[in-house]
Amino acid sequence: MLVKLIGTWKVEAKDRVSPGIYENNAGVSVISTGLNGCSIKESYKGVFKGKLYAVEASFYMKDSMELQRVYYDSEHSNVMVMEGVINEGGFELYWVGDLAKKKMQVRFNLEFKTPDVFEWTTHLSTDYGESWQMTHYWKYTRVASFVPVNAEHVELNEIISNYHQGLIENKPELVLSALGDQFILWNGNYSSDPINWQAHMALSGDDLKQWPGWMVEQAGPYSNEFDVLSVNVRANSALVITRDTGQNKFRKWKRERTTWLLGKKDDEWKILGYYLQNISNP
Repeated sequence: MLVKLIGTWKVEAKDRVSPGIYENNAGVSVISTGLNGCSIKESYKGVFKGKLYAVEASFYMKDSMELQRVYYDSEHSNVMVMEGVINEGGFELYWVGDLAKKKMQVRFNLEFKTPDVFEWTTHLSTDYGESWQMTHYWKYTRVASFVPVNAEHVELNEIISNYHQGLIENKPELVLSALGDQFILWNGNYSSDPINWQAHMALSGDDLKQWPGWMVEQAGPYSNEFDVLSVNVRANSALVITRDTGQNKFRKWKRERTTWLLGKKDDEWKILGYYLQNISNP
């Protein structure tokens, strides 16, 4: 059942800021397999009380039906360990502040709605479980392929497609038609923290014109299939996130996310550069 949670999710949140008072928030959660596939881990980033907010949590199986959740967020200074069971529709787990008294308790419920939607809620009790008040309600929706809603979105998709097709078919002119006057690549070095990122290359002039042919010669054959996850446009700039599967001479990638930066000049969109997290310089 845990495998159902793996993926990237948009989160709509209703969070308690004080007893009986709630605010609506949003964020993005990435859920992946943990150590040796025996657990799953969640990394969430969003907003709470007007500030950046983050959660790190893991689920561990204790046996076929018993489950443990280890939770830490940027709002508190302690780790919360919840214990509970898997039921027909999801999970129910509890945290108890003092096992001897059991005055303060937190109940965590996760419910699957569809393969691409699940919800979790937490409730707090300060009277030994006699009454409960909801503290958080989060709705997770799986990030799916982006559906173009206008001609500009279609054009951005076509530009990125031309870049890939030019490399696949060894057509340097098609690659160059998708690129701007300057083209820059940078790497995540397997890290989401910019302090670890690496500059890879920047091309212009003759170097840029020669690059597509050199790329196919040195790293081909090249293949890639992609779908667009999101598009954000502001004035003459666009940020596009794609999910890519393919390979070249040196590596393979599967459902890898690419961040594209594009700019518009003379009413035409061009690729200015892109970023990959899970590569590093040789």
